[in-house]
Amino acid sequence: MEILLVTPSYFPIVGGSEVMTRNISSSLNQLGIHADIMTLNMDRKWHPVWKEDIVTDGQSKVFKEPAFNPFLGVPNPLFNILRTNVIPRPSYAARFEDYDIIHFIGEADLSLPLFSRHVKKPKLFQCAAMYRNGGIYKYYMSDRAFLGPIFKRFFSKLADVFVVSSDPERRLLVELGVPFHRISVLPIGVDTKTFQHDATKKSDNLVLFVGRIEKIKGLHILLEALPHVEVPVHLAIIGSRWNAEYANYLEQLANDINQKGFHKVMFLGSINQRDLARWYQQAAVVVSPFLYEPYSNVIRESLACGTPVISTGSHLVENGSDGILLVSKDSKAVADSLNKLLNNRDMRTKLGKDGRRTIEQSFSWESISRNLVTVYEKMLLN
Repeated sequence: MEILLVTPSYFPIVGGSEVMTRNISSSLNQLGIHADIMTLNMDRKWHPVWKEDIVTDGQSKVFKEPAFNPFLGVPNPLFNILRTNVIPRPSYAARFEDYDIIHFIGEADLSLPLFSRHVKKPKLFQCAAMYRNGGIYKYYMSDRAFLGPIFKRFFSKLADVFVVSSDPERRLLVELGVPFHRISVLPIGVDTKTFQHDATKKSDNLVLFVGRIEKIKGLHILLEALPHVEVPVHLAIIGSRWNAEYANYLEQLANDINQKGFHKVMFLGSINQRDLARWYQQAAVVVSPFLYEPYSNVIRESLACGTPVISTGSHLVENGSDGILLVSKDSKAVADSLNKLLNNRDMRTKLGKDGRRTIEQSFSWESISRNLVTVYEKMLLN
């Protein structure tokens, strides 16, 4: 079986879809299912270059296809209607002939699925971030409801099978016009070999934030919480600057905190996965104060490393401890939770063990990829 994973952006651009694509390709190849990757050639997000590159990532070839953005710096009418940021070179689809299944990953940009509608190959579309309060759902079903009927007419035709990570996301896809029977539910996995627990590395006062520096990630909530934290904290912030104005505001908050001398804040920028794993292993707590987030690689990776998480989101599993301490989107609530965990090593240890166990049982990429292969096999039989 030959699989082509198709995603709008890939490394060195780093985000949830990029990490997911790499993990799926690696896991499939380990299972003996050959998987390559196709992406748009971009030097940064939505800034494509008209150049073809072919590189190797592990056992996969990565085809970086030429594309252009005719609307840089001005409102993009294609995005307003069709959720298309860039236009790929038409000949990219010729590569599809060598593969049994085309597996699209991520709905932030619909360029490749949309321009591939004419291709007569089994197609799977894995939605990486379906949620009611943002993304394509909010854009077409609430903020721009008049475009909803137009969107429904073409969206469900982009693939034969759609994959989401939860039942609530499945219901959102149904509202977007995708028939229920064409939707499979598979959770988002974690590379449990890279992200491992190592209790010998723990630092009692190290708090970690991981995520791109933009407002929806809620980093300002964490920084505003620090003055209410009773013990000295070393806060490490890992992530690239996506919003310059917001990043400048956060850096000023951090400077004010550092000048007072009780807490220390440092920005580390983007780092590779192995270095990131070491930071998770060292941290006493990871804080994810997201304003909204349908799923989070950060939370799963942290728990895989045995590090408890303070989150404004939701639990991974219900009716039991999964290593996550839920709080409201409020700086005082985050501070209270930090005080609770930083003053109780036994609680941190228990939550960390619970989190690692949850990841091993339900979220390893090996088990999830086996289920994905079952979906592929059913597609080829139809």
